[in-house]
Amino acid sequence: MAVSQLVGPSGSGLTKELIRLYESTPGAVMLTADPRAHLSYLRDTVAEELAFGLEQRGVPVAEMETRVLSMSRALGLEDLLERSPQELSGGQTRRLAIGSVLILGCSPVLLDDPFSGLDADSRLLLSSLLEQLEAEVVIAGHRDWLPGTPTRFLDGAGGKPPAAPRPVSPSVEGTVRFSEVVGCRGGGTRKWWQFHQPRSTHFEVGPVDLQLPRGGVTWLRGPNGSGKTTLMRAMAGLDGAPPPHISVGLILQDPMDQVIDSTTATMVPDARWRELFSLDADAHPLDLSQRELRLAQFGAELSRQPTVLLIDEPDVGLDTTGRALFHQGLATYLNQGGAVLMSCHDDSVLKEVADYAPVNEYWV
Repeated sequence: MAVSQLVGPSGSGLTKELIRLYESTPGAVMLTADPRAHLSYLRDTVAEELAFGLEQRGVPVAEMETRVLSMSRALGLEDLLERSPQELSGGQTRRLAIGSVLILGCSPVLLDDPFSGLDADSRLLLSSLLEQLEAEVVIAGHRDWLPGTPTRFLDGAGGKPPAAPRPVSPSVEGTVRFSEVVGCRGGGTRKWWQFHQPRSTHFEVGPVDLQLPRGGVTWLRGPNGSGKTTLMRAMAGLDGAPPPHISVGLILQDPMDQVIDSTTATMVPDARWRELFSLDADAHPLDLSQRELRLAQFGAELSRQPTVLLIDEPDVGLDTTGRALFHQGLATYLNQGGAVLMSCHDDSVLKEVADYAPVNEYWV
């Protein structure tokens, strides 16, 4: 039928507007910004997870199979149908969540930041699918993902734009080396209560040798599911990997995975970062806006002053102002001699980084 967009900065009311539409429109379905909230994790495979909502509605088995196969092809999930939903990458999880909503055939469909964290091919697949849907679709996000689509822009609080990042000084030299890093996911030992559950599929990436320049950014590239997050988790000493030989900070794609403090002041102990990112010291981290929480997560790691900082999809959850503040913080860290490994599917983020710091690429 028709696709339209709501575009605005963090705090402009994008999610509130989607919720208003959802509550006031009979038959509407809504996908929030957290894809994991829309998966039941009660099924063993991607195919069964896609069919879960249809099952609850009493759709005949033959029709369920047809719709699952059609949706999986449309979103590039056909090779993952027998995979456990718990073993998917962030981008694959988002596609599965989108599919589990769209497969219901409801209208209107309200999608909160659906393109976030998707690689270029996945974004094209989703764009094509949305254009073909026989449903009204409303997309909310911080940028115009579908040029030419009817778009309503919501105003933010305004204010003075952040200053440009300070270019990294040529005097910052040296490298940090990681040798024979192997990232593993799945295949772990079953717990005592899981003796009837089959072992999960083992996924491995590496061994990888990396030379990370101090004062520079290494762009870790590869499609959704290629093992970028798995590799970075191993470099940080997680998932059974040996502890790193130097201090390593890790910024995961979902900032809520790293919230363990009850105030922003304890989460981000260095007041310089709280001031730069305009964070309320007394606020609970989970009461912050999407942009503020992402920047608080960044500030928490910067406060630790790690030798190496691993950043997974930094653009997720950041609007234009948030990205500018992120670049300010990143430039400051690099000027202090830090080394960064960053995964990101949005080329424009790395083009912005290249304005103030050297960028090199590593593919997995």
